[in-house]
Amino acid sequence: MKTTLAARRRLLNLGRVPGLNGQVLLFLCHSLLFHIALLGIADILLNFYLVSIGYDTATISLLQSLPRLSGFLVGLPVGLVANRVGNRRLIVLSTAGIALSVAATALTQSLVVIALSRFFWGACFGANQVVKSPFMVTLTHHSEHTAQFSWHNLVSMFSVAAGSALGGALPIVMSQTLSIAATEALRPEQMPLAYRASILCAALILFLSAMPLLLLKRPPAAAKRKSAILGFGRAVPWRPVLRLAFPLFIFGISGGWTFPFFNLIFRDLFDISDSAIGGVIGLGWLFMGLLPLLNPVWERRLGRAGALTALMLASAVAFVGFSLSQALWIAVVFYVMAIGIRNTMQPLFQPLLMASLEAEYHNVASSVGLALWNMGWFVSALTFGWLQAAVGTRVIMLLVAAFVVLNGLTIHLTALRRSAR
Repeated sequence: MKTTLAARRRLLNLGRVPGLNGQVLLFLCHSLLFHIALLGIADILLNFYLVSIGYDTATISLLQSLPRLSGFLVGLPVGLVANRVGNRRLIVLSTAGIALSVAATALTQSLVVIALSRFFWGACFGANQVVKSPFMVTLTHHSEHTAQFSWHNLVSMFSVAAGSALGGALPIVMSQTLSIAATEALRPEQMPLAYRASILCAALILFLSAMPLLLLKRPPAAAKRKSAILGFGRAVPWRPVLRLAFPLFIFGISGGWTFPFFNLIFRDLFDISDSAIGGVIGLGWLFMGLLPLLNPVWERRLGRAGALTALMLASAVAFVGFSLSQALWIAVVFYVMAIGIRNTMQPLFQPLLMASLEAEYHNVASSVGLALWNMGWFVSALTFGWLQAAVGTRVIMLLVAAFVVLNGLTIHLTALRRSAR
């Protein structure tokens, strides 16, 4: 009987994809809807909506930086209490909070209300991101974590690509639905109502994205974290946690100068339409999803830290190429390469961070990493408008390249420090 059962298990495993199971697939359904709505539709339309109701680049930079400030402020407290609240419950509640904040942003033109909704967005998004990685590692065996995170990255980036393309076209559809005179060459100042309706659709999809999470089983007892709330004393190894998570601060700086503003960057440099910008950004997100599927290959050959260092250097070269490109098609090639290669960091670095610490410290490490990432993103997003006016977009891209190189070096030095222990 035991032999028969073992044979059946082997047959089942032959058709099983590493990193995927029923629980992971449910989580991927959530992630699909979440990223289509938030980082696809809402993210690409927010700047256009703000421009359409009269805000300038400096004000938009401030509004884009506020979520990272609130994410930084709530990151560490959330990590300390997440074990008590429960990671799945926190993901559901924070997703609902993000949906509410997205809807609130679209329902007003008041700078104060928009700023408050952006701040609340950042707090909810911060809580959401703190617990996702620790929750995900409970869904598969540790030997499959790199494959699992790569699959999750593929689904996330593909859905953002689809959402970006949808976001570029959705205002035109909404304008026709709302009987607004519209053409393919719509300018932002003509379409605040269409942008508002499109962003509200994104908020609705965000609410729906929480549904698959309710079907997830609770992790087995062996995978559960300790229920006690960790304090600020010796119970947490703060020094190694900070050292291991520090590369995320540098990663946040390079991200804050790019992702919130790529739609404005392409419009500024090449004066192309919203739908074309949506397609270009969507192409970049698609490549960001596909390239990390090779992470297990690079991990086997160079190790996680070695692969990350080499990939960050390659991304920096592509950002320099993007900065120097004068033709749109060349800029698009370098843009896709730059963000695609840089994004290999997420599915490689998160398992590296989790594997470097005991399971009871995963939430704290994730919260510290997110806090540092938000701090870097806040500073760079806040300064984008000033830098653009002072030195121009192309110089900013060279600064991004420099910080991506620094990102790779910090990962390399951290790896050397760990190996010397």
